[in-house]
Amino acid sequence: MSEKLSEFIELFHDHDVFIPTKTMKLVGDVDEDLFNSALCNLHSLDSIHGDITIKLMSDGGSVSIARGIYDLIIGCKNRVRIICYGEVSSAGTIILQAGDHRVMSENSKLMIHVGEEGMSSNHPRNIDKLHEQYRIDEKWIEDIYLLKIKEKKKRFTRENLKDMLIWDKSLSPKEALALGLIDSIGELQ
Repeated sequence: MSEKLSEFIELFHDHDVFIPTKTMKLVGDVDEDLFNSALCNLHSLDSIHGDITIKLMSDGGSVSIARGIYDLIIGCKNRVRIICYGEVSSAGTIILQAGDHRVMSENSKLMIHVGEEGMSSNHPRNIDKLHEQYRIDEKWIEDIYLLKIKEKKKRFTRENLKDMLIWDKSLSPKEALALGLIDSIGELQ
């Protein structure tokens, strides 16, 4: 194995990016660490001409951080293909929607919902403000899903989506494809 290839392999193991194939992995909770990895790796990969591939697996996490990673991905000048493995849930599904081409491996699943409220304050006025912000985030999540769903299902309404999101909704690759939340099934697509 060449010394250069060994360096690239080490980068992939240590920093989640493989330069020769313009591939990065986003695995784990949607948190500050995942954002920092996405920021550094997307900046590096987007400076090289050619498609970027993200390998994604996440149980979800912070909606605020998902917004940031979503914006990083849609801001790329190169096309971004996102491939889901295992389970991609909650905030992870928002990140998925930023891809130019969204793929689920055959044995993966998505779990969509509107999230949950995390209250860090007991002060009544702060709780009111947190509920207000939660409703804004909930609408933003619905907008992201609806943007993709309506490309495939023109008559699908916000009310249809709200009914679906009342509870955690798990989707197989076939269900996600039929709904419009992915573009294909199988990594080689």
